[in-house]
Amino acid sequence: MSGARSLRSELLRAAINREAVPSPDVPAHDAAGPEAPLQRDLATGAAARSTGRATRVAIEAGRVLLVGALLGAAIGVLRGVPDVEGMRAEAPASCAAPVEARPEVRWIEQAEAHGMVEDVAVTFVDARSRDAYEAGHVAGALNVPMETGAIDERATSLVRGSRVVITYCDTSGDCASSKRLAGLLAEAGLPDVRVLRGGMPGWLENGYAAEAGPCRVCP
Repeated sequence: MSGARSLRSELLRAAINREAVPSPDVPAHDAAGPEAPLQRDLATGAAARSTGRATRVAIEAGRVLLVGALLGAAIGVLRGVPDVEGMRAEAPASCAAPVEARPEVRWIEQAEAHGMVEDVAVTFVDARSRDAYEAGHVAGALNVPMETGAIDERATSLVRGSRVVITYCDTSGDCASSKRLAGLLAEAGLPDVRVLRGGMPGWLENGYAAEAGPCRVCP
């Protein structure tokens, strides 16, 4: 009798052990019970939601940066800040040729011209187009565009009485516009007319004062 009970006990333990150990043919995650797929689904959903939130945050951050950049550009225009990078990109090589043989007209270097910018007896005159002038010019400069290659009496009257007149342009054609303007002003009787070597591109490269906007007293 005791032998039979002992045999039944051994068989029962063997059966329990077989149920506790998963079959090698059954995947391990199935053996963990129905909760395992649910936990995986929950974890996958949480990860997807986290990725979605991160994507939305990145998109919103990009929008904020874009709006900030556009707003900064608009404020710069309203405040009269020239588009320095744009002007540099459009500017040709700097002046190199000498000023035509005319004793009244000579070159002036950037540093010397900058030292005169606060002198009320010195007048800077921009020979570029109206659009180029309004995009950015030497602070306080007048604008006498050389698109027609001529000046009138009003343009001359604006600078008459100046001790020194400094003309400049974007340096295209070896500073042809500013040299032409300087020659016309000298012919009109201005005693000391000079051409800014390096023109507006050189002025910007040196970080000298510039402003944007229309000319208030130009012809």
